[in-house]
Amino acid sequence: MDPLLAAWCSRHLGAPAVQQFFGLQRLSAVHGVRLADGRAVVVKVRGAHPRQVACGIVHAVLWRGGIPCPQPLAGPAPLAEGTDVVLVTGAGGAARVDARQLAVSAETWEGEGEARVAPMSPGEWGALLARMVALAPPVDDLPTLQPSVPWLHWDHDAPARLWPPPASHRWDPHRVVDRMDPLIPEVARRARARLLRADVAALPRVAAHGDFEAQNCRWVPQPAGGERLVIHDWDSVVALPEAALAGNSAMCFVSEEDVDVSTLEQNDAFLAGYAEARGRGLSALEWQVAHAAGAWVAAYNAAFEHLKDGPGRGTAGLLAQADERLARAGA
Repeated sequence: MDPLLAAWCSRHLGAPAVQQFFGLQRLSAVHGVRLADGRAVVVKVRGAHPRQVACGIVHAVLWRGGIPCPQPLAGPAPLAEGTDVVLVTGAGGAARVDARQLAVSAETWEGEGEARVAPMSPGEWGALLARMVALAPPVDDLPTLQPSVPWLHWDHDAPARLWPPPASHRWDPHRVVDRMDPLIPEVARRARARLLRADVAALPRVAAHGDFEAQNCRWVPQPAGGERLVIHDWDSVVALPEAALAGNSAMCFVSEEDVDVSTLEQNDAFLAGYAEARGRGLSALEWQVAHAAGAWVAAYNAAFEHLKDGPGRGTAGLLAQADERLARAGA
């Protein structure tokens, strides 16, 4: 057990971590640990960023409101404290970073489970997102949630770029654009142009989960039978127009293990469920924004498939639906 992580747990959870039961043996990662008092918790370690504070606030409010998710317990707080530099091995085992610049948070361990779209229908997925939006604090009451997560950061300020600046050259879609079907950057360009128009900028922003899809959820078996849903990945809270949040998840909620694209029928059912749950249908503008956001994220995901193992289900889904999604977006 890493001594810095054990000491962090002592400071913030009241007992040291004594055993790791899942997770990679590196500091920038997610660890399942058992504390000396017997509790099992999940500890997340990553580079500190101001937006993590607001993510934690939204996570806590939604947990108290009954959204099925782990209970946040502590953090974000620095892995190490004090005035002296504490160098540790960062993600991937290569970089050396100051542990005071790593943020740690902890939440309850909710058990193992499976990532599945079922047993919820598309409309039920949409209704659950609408419930999150309704429960979340007003954006103006939160610390910053900027910049947005990369896949929703179409409003970046790099004028020479289509996709937002990457964390490293390795993950830059621009370096592999010549290997893509030209339709992928074309969809991204047209969808982004629609999302940057003044009518979208004038829409109020709301806070909610920005990566609400099946692969970030688990259906966990229960001792008495049945199973319950647990929603993870609360570092992905964002502040965006409501229709953009809904359109993003309507496109990608079907992703169970790999990136996937919903059918247009699934997409429409998700948005209908969202609209019914909030008690108000989508306006013509919101309909366009939802599909523009979905098209942008689908293109972003397809580009990233080319950076990883090559084109897959995400690319195929986008290419099959691009014309219809862009038409619906008014792009």
